[in-house]
Amino acid sequence: MKRSESTVGALKGESDDAAALVASLEHANAELRERIRKLQELKECRSSMISHLAHELRTPLTSILGFAEILLSQEKLTDAQRGFCQRIQNSAHQLQRNLNALADVSRMDIVAGDGEPPTDA
Repeated sequence: MKRSESTVGALKGESDDAAALVASLEHANAELRERIRKLQELKECRSSMISHLAHELRTPLTSILGFAEILLSQEKLTDAQRGFCQRIQNSAHQLQRNLNALADVSRMDIVAGDGEPPTDA
């Protein structure tokens, strides 16, 4: 009889250990889901900020490109002045390509949408 009592006691202890392990895993899963949610919020915020920044930089950049083109159309420019205007135009085009690439990466980040927290546990 003592042997069955010790077996029952051991099984109860194992059951308690299993319940504690399940509770611990559920807690860890809840923490991970919360971290994933926060990371997703940060990702969305970052993408939004990049998109907004790219848009805000395009307006003055378009003006710079337009004025550089107007200046380059002038016949009275010296070679040095023409060289400066071309440098402005080339740099502005490079900046425009970089902004477009940045916006593309931001859009791909939004479309990818990975890292979504699971809907059920």
